[in-house]
Formats: sequence, structure tokens, C-alpha cells
Amino acid sequence: MNAVAAALRGPAASRLLAGFGVDPKRYWLLMDLFHTMSERGEMMDQLGRNGVALNTAAAMYALLSALITAFALLAKARPVPYLAGFLFFTAFLFLAVLLSEAGNSLVNPVEGMVLAHQPITGATYTAAKLSHLLRIVLWLTPALDGVPAFAGLLLKGAPWYYPALHLGAAFATALLITFVCCSAFGWLMRFLPAKRLKAVGQFAGMLPFAGSMWMGQMFKGFQRLRPEQWLPANPAARLGLGAAVAVAAIAVVAQGIRSLSADYLIRVSAMMKGGSRAGATVRRSGAGAVVARLFGGQPARAAFAYVGRLMLRDWQFRRQFLSTAAPILFGIGSALATGWKLDPFAGSFSPIHFAPHGLGMLMIFVAALLPFGSDHKAAWLFQLVPVPVISGFAAGTYAPMAQFLVIAHAVEAPFLVWRWGAAHAALLLAFSGAASFVYAGLAVRMIEAIPFTRIPNPQRAAITLPILLLAVFGIAIAVALQHFVLFRSPAAVAAATVALAVAAWYAGRSGIRALAVSMRYQLAESSGESGSLYREVDA
Repeated sequence: MNAVAAALRGPAASRLLAGFGVDPKRYWLLMDLFHTMSERGEMMDQLGRNGVALNTAAAMYALLSALITAFALLAKARPVPYLAGFLFFTAFLFLAVLLSEAGNSLVNPVEGMVLAHQPITGATYTAAKLSHLLRIVLWLTPALDGVPAFAGLLLKGAPWYYPALHLGAAFATALLITFVCCSAFGWLMRFLPAKRLKAVGQFAGMLPFAGSMWMGQMFKGFQRLRPEQWLPANPAARLGLGAAVAVAAIAVVAQGIRSLSADYLIRVSAMMKGGSRAGATVRRSGAGAVVARLFGGQPARAAFAYVGRLMLRDWQFRRQFLSTAAPILFGIGSALATGWKLDPFAGSFSPIHFAPHGLGMLMIFVAALLPFGSDHKAAWLFQLVPVPVISGFAAGTYAPMAQFLVIAHAVEAPFLVWRWGAAHAALLLAFSGAASFVYAGLAVRMIEAIPFTRIPNPQRAAITLPILLLAVFGIAIAVALQHFVLFRSPAAVAAATVALAVAAWYAGRSGIRALAVSMRYQLAESSGESGSLYREVDA
């Protein structure tokens, strides 16, 4: 291990770095600085610098790829489609992960504000900041393609060297996606105002998931263009055109990467000033008054305003929400747009069966992200909060979820009543509301901390895709039961609605109590009360 480290810092590596305009001495100083900050827990929001999160993500992806491999072997896939499918899966996953990670490294430059006055070139700083992307590639590529590569030997017609071919192609694909992601942010920095880069960087993180949800429509649109008619008939001309496109793509990527190093540190100050416009004016909210009456007085109202405002302003929450939870909104919108015309009681399948489960999954993802924030060091402010008001504050944390679910079903109601009639619409809305509130009650139990007071955890974002894919199977089973069992009889739906409503009530109450206990424990732990208590018991 020491020999590898010495080789990386040797003369040959230094000459290579210098060839790209990177100062080797300052590069390794920055790498040591970032490593020290990660070990001290001050830079834990980047997946490539968090060993525990990276190992967990690698294990999850290895399990997922093993399941996909088993299905492919059972289907007796051919070697070429098998390899192409896994390369596509690798490209999609790395695009989703690395776009978010590159954006978090480049357009949230907290360290850059400290180092901007130092004699560090933009190329040196960006190279040090983005080096952790290579660690992600080195960890996740074997996890994704190791099992499929060696299992490929079981395919009929696979050559003896198939594992080396598969892994080589997988690493090449991952590195290509890495360069493309870095190049994309380089072009953004060249053409966009610096103060807009944070918002655009967050939006870019959601593009892979949104693209995957609309892939069918995009493929159909591509087919309508009939691209084969635009290509030359001569094979030599096609080969030349392909080579020209490849050279142009390489030039575009290289130019984008060069743009990162041009004046990156000069733009840091302007980037930090850009951000959300959640509004700085103080205004009275009618929803806040309702929350105060229903959920526990002014502490609940304070939590409702606090959570709602920081959802719009906090960098880490917005970044992870847009890249993981926001695509679920596209799925919900698609289900409602196509399903509201089909009455689920008519016997035919309606996509609206997915809506309550989509809303529930959205609540779970939001709850998983709520504990983490960019300004987690400001958690000391809650030490000033009297302990008796924590229960009301926990209830107010649940209130934004309840508000969103009520508004979502209220928006649906006029369309469903107009299309299906009042009886069927009311029954469907009651069932959907009860089911989604069960999810919300379970979700609030997952928060386990005062919102936005924990160090960001990249592990949660990295394992989002496997969890989402596994959740799809469970949702598919629940939707099948709804269609084939419950919605054959309005009486069965009414009975299930009553049962779900009771479950939602108890899940919400118990979830709020559990969150309040977790908040009290967090405050006691940070203030040292729990440690002194245990020392007294031991004595």
C-alpha cells in the first residue's frame, strides 16, 4: 500500500499532472487536506471520501447486479445483448451518481471560499476536488459488473476471455461517463452566470432519473424521425461519419474539462451568492394557524415554518431531493394524467392505482433526507429550546407531509368527480388518502433527528436506486391486489379504507411520539446530559 502511494506521488505521476496544468505539490497538499477533513467528519457529504458509505453502496449494487444476472441467465440471454444491457445499466447508474457528486463538489464550493485567496490554480483545485470521482469508479464498477462478468462464462457462445472483455468495457464506460459529467459542468460554467450555477447544478442531478421515466416516449419520438433515412447508404461514408462524430464528441468533452480550470476559483464568490429565492419577507400563514390548532400550538407552527422554509433554501436537501425524490413526482403526474379518465371500479386497469403508493414513497424519501443539512453546525440553537415543547415541534415536522397529501388529493378531486361521479371519486380519494397517510406515519418515524441538524450522508443518496427498484416490486404487488381483489367491490374498498384510516391514525401518532423521543435524545446527547447520566449510573 505504501509502495502504491509512493508511486502515485513519484516523478512520473508529477510529470503527468503537470502536463494537464496541475501543480503536483499543491495537488497533494489539497488531497491530504480533504482526507483529513473527511476523517474528522467535516467533509462527509461526498461519496468518494466516505469509506463507509462507499462500501455500503458497493454492497447494495453488487446484490442488485447479482439479481439481474440471475434473471438474465434464466432467460438464456445471448452474450452481445447481455453485455450491452449491463453496459447501459452501468452508464445510467454512473450518470445518476456522478452528476450529483460532481455538482456537489463544484457548485457547492464551501472549501473554495477559504482557499480562493491562496496561490492555487483552478486546474489544481478542480483536479483535487474531482479526484474522489475516480474512487467511486474504482469501487462501484467491480461491484456492478464483477458478478455479471464472470457469470457471463455460463452464456452459450461466450468466449473464454469474456470476463476481461466485460470488465474492460465497464471501466471504459464508467470513465467516459466521468469525463462527460465533468465536461458538462465545464460548459455550464462557460455559458451560465455564476450565480445561477447552483440551481442548474441541482436540476442536472435529476435528469437521469427523469430521462429514465420518459425513455419510452423519447424512443418513440426518435423512431418517428427515421434516422436511417438521414444516413448515407455507402458503408465507407457511414464509417467516416461515425469517426467524425466521435472526434467531435471527444473535442467537446475535452474543451468542457478545460473550461473547469480556466477561472473556477474566481467564480466561487459569485456561486456562493447564488441560490434559492425562498423569500425573506415575514408573512402570516393561514396554514400555520391551522397547524397550530391541530398539531400542538405554537411549537408545531414554528416547526412547520422552519421545515417548510428550509426545504426551499437548504442546499443539501434541494440537491438530493431533485436527484432522488423529485422524479417520483413525474411518475405520480404521469399516473394521474393517464389514469383519471379510467374509473378503477369499471373493471379495466387504471394507472391511478399507483398514485397513493407514489405519494407514500415520496414521503419516505423526504423523511430520509430531512435530518441532513448544509448548516448542521447551527444545531446548537436548539439547545435553547425548552424540553416540554419538543413534542409540539415533532408534530409540526409531520405537518408539511400532511399538508402536501391533503393538497394533492384536493387537486385531484374536481377531475375525478367530473369524470367518475361523486360516489366513486369520493371512495377512491378516501382510500388513496388513508393509504398515503399510512406511509407518512411510517416516514416520520424515519427522521430520527431535528430536521437539517445532521452531517449530510452520501450513503442514502447512493443506495437510492436499489431501494427504489426493490420498492417497485412491492408497489406492483400492492397495485395488483387493488386491481384484482379490492376494486371489484365498492364495499371491499370501503372496508379497506376504514382499516387503513385507523392504521394511519396510529402510525401518525406513534411516529410523532418516536420522533419527539429521538429529538430529546439528540439534544441530551449534544449537551452532555446522557454522558453524565451514564457516568452516575456506573459510579
